[in-house]
Amino acid sequence: SSFKQRLAATEMPPPGPAYFDARRALWWTPGAKPPRQAKTSAARRRLERLLSQNGATESDQVWTSGLNEVWKALISGSPLKIPLPLDMVVKILMAGWIRDGTWPRGGVAPEPDDEL
Repeated sequence: SSFKQRLAATEMPPPGPAYFDARRALWWTPGAKPPRQAKTSAARRRLERLLSQNGATESDQVWTSGLNEVWKALISGSPLKIPLPLDMVVKILMAGWIRDGTWPRGGVAPEPDDEL
């Protein structure tokens, strides 16, 4: 990866807080090439439409319209056919957790009690 290449090419301080700070600064420094914007495929647009519906994570219709297949790929560790943003992945996982009983129907995640 480009980060590994930049890390190898950078003189770093010895292990400790200064090393952590230097590595973090290197991580946050943009690389030479801007990240590619993936073209939005028809499949991704379809998933976006499904997940944008009210109550999508609890809807059996949304689940059987394709969410279940993406969920199976996610939990099995299979590579996805299309890149998905994290917010979509979380909704898909939540829909699966509702179906397998991990997440209660109507459950709401608590607000974090810390600020990042």
